[in-house]
Amino acid sequence: MALFQRSDRFRDLRNSPRHDVHYLAQIEHAGGSAPVSCIICDISGSGAKLTIGEQHQVPDEFTLLLRRRCRVVRRDDGQLGVQFV
Repeated sequence: MALFQRSDRFRDLRNSPRHDVHYLAQIEHAGGSAPVSCIICDISGSGAKLTIGEQHQVPDEFTLLLRRRCRVVRRDDGQLGVQFV
């Protein structure tokens, strides 16, 4: 029987590192239903963890709308660097 180190057993197997955040967002359903509010709890280059109210039905695929107020901190050759405010 192989023994596992605790760090091996519980390590994160995602390809992209995740970042803890607390962003308000909305889930947009196809077909014109009203968007459902949610909170993005963590996010990575390949996905996110969302918290929603239990009463909401969410389809298997949807568009995640993230709205953040931003301040421009850098302008360079057609690109912007922004800071969330």
